[in-house]
Amino acid sequence: MGRTPLALLNLLSNPTRAFVSLAGVGFALLLIFVQLGFRGAVANTASIVYGKLKFDLLVQSSNYLHLYEPRSFGRDWLDLIRSHSSVESVEPFWIMLNKWRSPNDGRYRAIGMMATAPGSNPFTVSELGPSLQLLTSPDQILVDRATRPDYGPKDGKRFGKLDLGVESELGERQATIVGDFLIGTGLATNGAVLINDVGYSYRSNIDVRTQANLGLIHLKSELEPKQAAEELRRWIVEQDPKADFAIRIYSREDAIAKEQRRWLNETPMGIIFQMGVVLAFLVGSAVVYMVLAQDVMNRLPEYATLKAMGYSPTYVALIVLQQAWLLSVFGFLPAAILSEVLYRVTDRLAGIPIEMTWQRLVGVACLSVAMCTLSGLGAIRKLWQAEPASLF
Repeated sequence: MGRTPLALLNLLSNPTRAFVSLAGVGFALLLIFVQLGFRGAVANTASIVYGKLKFDLLVQSSNYLHLYEPRSFGRDWLDLIRSHSSVESVEPFWIMLNKWRSPNDGRYRAIGMMATAPGSNPFTVSELGPSLQLLTSPDQILVDRATRPDYGPKDGKRFGKLDLGVESELGERQATIVGDFLIGTGLATNGAVLINDVGYSYRSNIDVRTQANLGLIHLKSELEPKQAAEELRRWIVEQDPKADFAIRIYSREDAIAKEQRRWLNETPMGIIFQMGVVLAFLVGSAVVYMVLAQDVMNRLPEYATLKAMGYSPTYVALIVLQQAWLLSVFGFLPAAILSEVLYRVTDRLAGIPIEMTWQRLVGVACLSVAMCTLSGLGAIRKLWQAEPASLF
């Protein structure tokens, strides 16, 4: 505790250089926070709807692409699954992208269109129970309050009670808003609506009487979902080998994980944001390396003096690493605060579901230390030029 804090004093000896160094590190970490935030929004896109649906196992078409392009399969497969002893119930669900005409400017925009079977409420959202009963006509719809303002709410901000009775166009067919709900949208679409199954059939190429986009399976309570999914897959193929080419069955956990992998690893958005994290890390490493390397070169006589006094090369190298770690800590704090501000502004203005998580804070803190440590190790090579003999 009584030792002179050389690393801190070196950092503060030139306030202008210290500020520039911290700004560079903070900017790189801010970029990492932003890229990870958008990457998280991409991952949330995969789980927003699935997270609000009630099911233990999920049935998908073997040609399934992603949530808003799920393809379809015959409902007779759901009837067969319903007969299995481990299954409590099975519900069909329909979802796709369609065209919405804004009541304000008349422009068309892509919107998520969902539908359920009559008398069914597959959502965990409590307000949807009574609201679904309002969908008595194929041309009546419920609008998600998370839908973007450019889709045409009356107040120009958010769909709600003021929009009840408003007529517009959904899927090239007239539609009347009779209620609202809140599930969320994501990056796949900026809006969502709910209609009844007949209205969905009118606005798609799917006959809901014989086809479904998804099947929501509820198991008997004592069963473990992953094991039940495997057993059900084997059983249905034994009943009809064609099942292996028609449908896929996943547990809730596996279905969400599969959707997230698809959005993160197979879509341009996910790949771009992951590459952005790598690039921001490299930029930050380069900035810290240049700062530390220049500082070492400027202080070579001082480091050589320390060696001449008997301090080991390890001790001298630790001074440089400590400077790097100080930069990582002092650069992380403002970057985290600014990122939280940017997250909230982005969520409010752009409607993108982006939020700070403790996992992200810990992850970026570790990346900050790793980035500065890597740069410090690179700068230490300059220390080998600090020889006591050069003082004489």
